[in-house]
Amino acid sequence: MRTVWTVPQNIAQILLESPEIQMFLTSNELPDTAADPRRRLAEFTHALAALARHTGRTFGSVDAANRELFGGSAGTVPVALRLAVLREIVTDVDDRTPTPDPLPATVVEQLGAYVYALVDPRDHTVLHVGQGRGNRLFVLTWTALGEDHKLAAGGEAAPAQTPETDAAVRRIRAVYDSGYSVGHYVVADRVAPAVDADHAAGFTAQALVSVLGLLEPHDGEIVLTNLVGATEESDRVARPVEELIRQYSAEAAPELPTPCVVLRITEAKSASAEQVRGLADRPWPAGASARRIDGLPILVVADNIVRGAYRATGWEAASRTEDNGGTILYRFLGDADPELEKLFVDTRLTPDRLGLKRWPSHGWAPRLTRALPHRPRP
Repeated sequence: MRTVWTVPQNIAQILLESPEIQMFLTSNELPDTAADPRRRLAEFTHALAALARHTGRTFGSVDAANRELFGGSAGTVPVALRLAVLREIVTDVDDRTPTPDPLPATVVEQLGAYVYALVDPRDHTVLHVGQGRGNRLFVLTWTALGEDHKLAAGGEAAPAQTPETDAAVRRIRAVYDSGYSVGHYVVADRVAPAVDADHAAGFTAQALVSVLGLLEPHDGEIVLTNLVGATEESDRVARPVEELIRQYSAEAAPELPTPCVVLRITEAKSASAEQVRGLADRPWPAGASARRIDGLPILVVADNIVRGAYRATGWEAASRTEDNGGTILYRFLGDADPELEKLFVDTRLTPDRLGLKRWPSHGWAPRLTRALPHRPRP
């Protein structure tokens, strides 16, 4: 374990909720502080601005943090305030989180040429964008941490020293020194030669949207209008490499049981098993024929990977839609089914397996008979 001082992204909220900071702002009895509360507020505002300029930075000693943030002993921030701030941003971290292993050969083959982005999780900023094949997206991370054995195992070499790569290596090293790990995202994969100028322009625009999507505030309000209505399966969203490994390494799902229902839930992509069941608890347009089937198998899919498998033991009315006079929506009762989980979870299931071109927007995809949509019965 090591002790570090890291300025988090929500530093203003943390300080305003700190009893020490509240005491500094409101009490006139603290030693070596200004008697005028307006001056103390101005000092706090000055300190907050200094911290904002260093959001995401990590310091290995209290002296380094004090010097960089507040100008050391010559700084204008009072001692009581700087000590209170430094106590709020100190933390103990593990020696280092592990870096990614080289990609499996099957994944390398399916990725082809790709564009990637490296994300600093401390302030959720994109620290580097590059392109390549194979394990190229890990090269800067392995280089920053001196993992030559992974470079060799991945068939890669350390990059040439340039101001650009040196800056990226320093930033990556700081991320891992602070107890975090760099996010590796694929912006576009299987990149093919441009057919014409319009195709090239469209690809460039799409790659920009994918990268800018990583900078979204993630508080439910979308800033980039290109992402309005986007799903996790959409090419408009950059994907973490761990998810692509899961997708490209997955075996095809076995023959689906008949009857069954597939629920497409995009949020299940990064959810735990318990969270997947919670997401599946939303209301669905289950018709009477589905609700009459005892023990109906239900599979949850996100990004064409099965994330959960259940058996419905009952149904309860949950809500009513506003269109066409109102359709009653139902919530299914039932727990995970071990046999179905063993067969289907982490396998690849695409909509064509149910005779569909794409997953329905409402997410409900029943297969109650062997007759596929748009195909006449034999």
